[in-house]
Amino acid sequence: MDLFDQIKERINFLKAEIRRHNQLYYQKANPEISDFEYDQLVKELESLEIQYPEYKTEDSPSQQFGSDLTDTQKSIPHKQRMYSLDNAYSLEEVHNFIYKIINDLQIPFPDFCCEQKIDGLSVNLFYHQGSLQYATTRGDGFVGEVVTENIKTISEIPLNIPFKGDIEIRGEVYLPVSEFERINEERQLEGLKLFANPRNAAAGSLKLKSSEEVRKRHLKAFLYSFGFSNPTIAKSQAEILSLLKEWNFPVNPYFKKINSIQQLDDFCNYWDTERFKLEYDTDGIVIKTDSTDLQQELSYTAKSPKWAIAYKFKAEEKITELIDVTFQVGRTGAVTPVAILKPIFIAGSQVSRATLHNIEEIERLDLRIGDKVRIIKSGEIIPKVLGVIEENRPEVHLKVKFPETCPVCQQKLEKDEEGVITYCINSNCPAQLQRRLEHFTSREAMDIEGLGPANIKLFLENNILSGIESIYQMDYEKIISLDRQGEKSTENLKQAIEQSKTQAFHRLLFALGIRFIGAKTAKILSKHFPEIDLLINASFETLIKIPEIGDKIALSIVEFFSHEDNIQLIRNLQNIGLNFKNEEEIKQNTAITNKKFLVTGTLIHYTRNEIHQLIEQNGGILISSVSKNLDYLITGESAGSKLDKAKKIPSIQIISETDFLALIGMNKEE
Repeated sequence: MDLFDQIKERINFLKAEIRRHNQLYYQKANPEISDFEYDQLVKELESLEIQYPEYKTEDSPSQQFGSDLTDTQKSIPHKQRMYSLDNAYSLEEVHNFIYKIINDLQIPFPDFCCEQKIDGLSVNLFYHQGSLQYATTRGDGFVGEVVTENIKTISEIPLNIPFKGDIEIRGEVYLPVSEFERINEERQLEGLKLFANPRNAAAGSLKLKSSEEVRKRHLKAFLYSFGFSNPTIAKSQAEILSLLKEWNFPVNPYFKKINSIQQLDDFCNYWDTERFKLEYDTDGIVIKTDSTDLQQELSYTAKSPKWAIAYKFKAEEKITELIDVTFQVGRTGAVTPVAILKPIFIAGSQVSRATLHNIEEIERLDLRIGDKVRIIKSGEIIPKVLGVIEENRPEVHLKVKFPETCPVCQQKLEKDEEGVITYCINSNCPAQLQRRLEHFTSREAMDIEGLGPANIKLFLENNILSGIESIYQMDYEKIISLDRQGEKSTENLKQAIEQSKTQAFHRLLFALGIRFIGAKTAKILSKHFPEIDLLINASFETLIKIPEIGDKIALSIVEFFSHEDNIQLIRNLQNIGLNFKNEEEIKQNTAITNKKFLVTGTLIHYTRNEIHQLIEQNGGILISSVSKNLDYLITGESAGSKLDKAKKIPSIQIISETDFLALIGMNKEE
């Protein structure tokens, strides 16, 4: 292969690799590499395309940026294009950016506006005559994916503003660090994959189909710029931020106008260290020419504005020693390896543990006990092991091996079908018991306040708890005798436990901890099987006929109820008085009993959640997509692609909100 063939091959490799990483970052919210590593790939491609222009193509990722658009969601064109920012990884690069502007325009040092770069998901909000019309993601810069209902769950974003023209307002949706920790704790209890960092969690949350689920994530936002505006307002970036604050938008308070290199350096260096004290992730500083007239004069490249740049903080990377690798057992039996490190201070806190994910990660890293390892903590609560320092590695270091038996109960471990997750299948494993109790008492399950992880551990150690049934048979006198367990807190716990007996069937079903059964799936099952024995006796064939119950879930349900100890648990809980029936008042034999519904568009008289409740209360069944299984599509304003798809299926009845109310014998006044 000659030199030119090698160059062409390298360019094609870089194009494919950048496109792959774009998809991982923007569409799957699951990046494999850091922003710095990604930018190095792009810069190498750009450099080669400059040197060998014959290999440069219009569809090259050097000429475009990643897109978060998917085939399943409705999209709307932006009225003014959304660009990405060029990145700088040193203050020297930022200085060069500023001096280039000064030299190109032949002007004195202009004012710049410096703002924190929020590590979240870009959004575009369009207001007409002061009212929010829709919200979209950045998409591919020209077109954005609609996320209006999910944006409305962020209470700080106003639905109405005093500006009566047409205007696009842009900003970043983010997840507070405390919420990120809470969500990951809950996902761990449910045996779900953890989010790597708050940015990934925010991106995944904003694109959820259920606004009610999004509301539970407690997303927040900072707004910072205008897109299209008619009439045009604001002559500077600082004025834009001031107007947004005046209109009651959440605006990041830590911005500053600067007019010297020293002020710029001081601002960037200050936040490079202070950022770890914030309740949100910021991965850099955005530097913009403050004057909008200068911005228009400087214009844009194919991808980015020439008047702005993002200075990216370096992800803190340190070297420490791998002392050991432990293997944790979750409530579903999933075994997760954790690196035990020589304690080291990094990114604002001292850490001594790092995630290793699974057996494949251990093999990829070729870990040995005693190795010097590189760790990074960039927007991640739990640090990540990047690699091993193999130089001068002693031969005596023992290679880390994934255990063949459970580290707690010694039961033989088994892999899942994909061979990625390893499970302990012993349901009586003590480690699983702790996690199962935590799940059973959690907020979305039985919601027993006072039975959090710390108290569960304490009660297990003192033989007050021995299993789920024992929650309802605890010796409260013994609890009072323990340290930090007073009479008042014990009485409150007792009342919370008694109150849990009245929880709805679907919450109890979720609390049982059946693998792959989340809160939403439990609710679906409770509608189809209003008594527990109906579900216990349901066959695989019956289960997979239910919308949203696939093979994996159906197999898990059948397998769970095939174990006599699980049946005995249910019988014991029934005898204690827990609710294993769906007690919701459902009007049977109505026109919509067992009919499948989907709602699309904006309704007039009811919110989406209220209309869902009416459907379920009258015996209807909610499904999430248009298919031949759908009986009724209820449409409101801006119905979109679901309506178009439904029109192609003759069996689907397309009705209005008023038509639906007539079906159930109601009118809007009821």
